[in-house]
Amino acid sequence: MVSIHLIGGEKGGVGKSVVARLLAQYMIDHEIPFIGFDTDRSHGSLLHFYSGYASPTVIDNY
Repeated sequence: MVSIHLIGGEKGGVGKSVVARLLAQYMIDHEIPFIGFDTDRSHGSLLHFYSGYASPTVIDNY
């Protein structure tokens, strides 16, 4: 089954990056294949910590 999980919001400092990293680590630990798309141009923690699993993505126009 294919799922898309979106972790987002406009407010800063509410834990979006932490939740994304926890979800990524869970999937790695349980050998669940995934691709993470990091759209945070200011911080990019998913790319920083999980560069082998994440791809930078620009979503200025959606």
